[in-house]
Amino acid sequence: MPLTILEIFKKLTKFEFRVLSVIEILMARHEFVPIEDIAKYMNYTEKRIRVTIDRMRKDKLVIVVQRHYLGIALTFIGYDALALKALVEKGVIAQVGPEIGAGKESDVRLALDDDGNDLILKFHRLGKLDFRATRKARSFLAEKRHLSPLYESRLSAEREYSALKALFDAGVSVPKPISQNRHIVAMHVVTGQDLFRMKKNEFKNPESVRELSENILNEIIKSAKAGYIHGDLSEYNIRLNEEDYPVLFDWPQYISLDSGHANLILSRDIENVLNYFTKKFKMSPRIEIKEIIDKIFVTRENAK
Repeated sequence: MPLTILEIFKKLTKFEFRVLSVIEILMARHEFVPIEDIAKYMNYTEKRIRVTIDRMRKDKLVIVVQRHYLGIALTFIGYDALALKALVEKGVIAQVGPEIGAGKESDVRLALDDDGNDLILKFHRLGKLDFRATRKARSFLAEKRHLSPLYESRLSAEREYSALKALFDAGVSVPKPISQNRHIVAMHVVTGQDLFRMKKNEFKNPESVRELSENILNEIIKSAKAGYIHGDLSEYNIRLNEEDYPVLFDWPQYISLDSGHANLILSRDIENVLNYFTKKFKMSPRIEIKEIIDKIFVTRENAK
């Protein structure tokens, strides 16, 4: 049975972490780093580096290719190890727990801090998608060329972390961000139930369903007024917390309210939510999408 990332992480030596770090640095210039460049950078013999690389390759921390030179690149497992080490050294996490979710573009694990509090670690993995589809879905990558999946994932994590910080500070109901390193975002756990799992008989009455839909719309409006439009909102990234209040997840693909097509993207987010409530709970909205959009943009213009 292959080792898990946690088992691999525990057995890595300081020297092996150093080799991984050097490969990461040199990948800024190479898709696959020549082994002689690693040896030269570290001031060690190629033989010593090759032995270490062979050992890490078996644990899938690196990829080794033979071109007109022997080239090395980090895998996501190697990148995981570097990011987890940094978060441990910063005192953000003390232990890493099991994987609790895997999506198209990320994996999610539980973790503990030094005080035994539960945290969520979101590992961005844009390389899990088709490269062209990723760029189409992520406008912040569209103008960049020759990015590795690792670096794309890092940009995605940085973007989500900055959005969560701004939204949380603005009072929007999002997970509280704690820290970010490379492609990992650490955030507080939101205990509750995902919206898509909710059943009609779990609500007290039809008015409770309507109240929930209006609370979600209020959070969409608040986030838009703070300058952020989710861009991919649906029942799959909304969770009801212990007070049955909605929390909005997954923000790396957000767009700014100032972007040219903001009203279209915002309309789509709202339509996704209203369609879900209409189809699953047979609820007809009391407010039109255009009315919500006008409310946001008119307020925005008046504030300028």
